[in-house]
Amino acid sequence: MADVRDVLLDLGYKIQDHGREYRMSPLYRDSSSSSVLRVYKDTGWWTDFKENRAGPFEELVRLTLGLSDIEKAKEIILDKYKFKKPERKESKLEHVKELPSEILDNLVEDYSYWGGRGVSKETLNLFGGGKAIKGKFYGRYVFPIFNSQKKLIGVTGRDTTGENKLKWLHNGPTSKWAYPLQINFNIVSSSNELILVESIGDMLALWEAGIKNTMVTFGLRISPHLLTCILRLDPESIIIAFNNDEDGRAGNKAAYIAKKLVQKHFDEGVVKVKLPCKNDFGCMDKKEILEWQKS
Repeated sequence: MADVRDVLLDLGYKIQDHGREYRMSPLYRDSSSSSVLRVYKDTGWWTDFKENRAGPFEELVRLTLGLSDIEKAKEIILDKYKFKKPERKESKLEHVKELPSEILDNLVEDYSYWGGRGVSKETLNLFGGGKAIKGKFYGRYVFPIFNSQKKLIGVTGRDTTGENKLKWLHNGPTSKWAYPLQINFNIVSSSNELILVESIGDMLALWEAGIKNTMVTFGLRISPHLLTCILRLDPESIIIAFNNDEDGRAGNKAAYIAKKLVQKHFDEGVVKVKLPCKNDFGCMDKKEILEWQKS
């Protein structure tokens, strides 16, 4: 009697063993990712992160074989493989706490800091937020973070005074943020390339240069949630553009660590490290950024 692995191999899948699940590239559509399709070993339940679809094992067999009738797929599974589909186990979804909208009431329009760094009023208005006039974010320009259900799940503030040790202060689980997909999802999902940067400041600098297919990592690591988002987007090219630190450490080393992590899930050559020519994109003018893009 065959199991999930036996059936997948016979169908022609090149599977990777990842504990509770197998990861692979789908055979029913084109994909540059070698792990965008995931199948649970115990149930056969599968998820295609790029197309945001999931289903029982017989549906995957139907898609793979190009069958129009799922009943035919069930017959093949039962007759050819003697495979009995296990029952699917319900999984608990991890809840991300929603922040009260009142947290944004202390923000006022103030374009002085970002305007001085070449960011237009139109761009700042697009991303929302403003300068905090009281509270723990006092003196910082605060950006709201929303999830796909348009719920406020975080805020992050950039120091504009030069008096705080921390440039950025966060409220909320950065490991669960996928920013700024609430603004540029259509751009990113239709682009063949995705650029990963450390901070909102880097993202804004690229945005002003017309480069809008970006996501922010909020630090030097790729969180599991962000990796899942990348897999769903399934880009043909991923550029890791962390800060180009003068000492050759921090952002530089982290970029190659991030590349190694993401590369496991994509074909060879899809993920590249391409550091800014200066410390970060905020230090570069539009001409330098466009030259970086072409290089």
